[in-house]
Amino acid sequence: MKRVAWTIGAALLATAWWTPAQAADPGWAVRICRGQTEAAAMKIEVGEANAGTLLVNWQSDNGQTNFALPAKLEAAKSITVTIDSEPADGKVTACIMWKGASAKMMKFNDLLTATAKQGDSDPACPCR
Repeated sequence: MKRVAWTIGAALLATAWWTPAQAADPGWAVRICRGQTEAAAMKIEVGEANAGTLLVNWQSDNGQTNFALPAKLEAAKSITVTIDSEPADGKVTACIMWKGASAKMMKFNDLLTATAKQGDSDPACPCR
């Protein structure tokens, strides 16, 4: 009897914390292609048009490589991303993601600003 109660309780807990909507990819994200990035650190800013806000100050010892944008930008029609690498000659490969798919690849040394729109596609992006 206890096992049945535990199983039902675990199932209820799982459905309370996870829904199919959460399984779907969020709107916008910036993903760093770790295997192709040599920069020790990056300052990543995002925004609509010229209204940029800091997303993250990333360092190479940070295990996270996928950064969802703030909720206020989640459904923006287009976003602008600026990445500044340290050191200045540090190679960076990153992608602007829309709903889990690459919208724009950013491959550069030092500093790059790129804009992507919903529906853009860049299959050349190596970030997976």
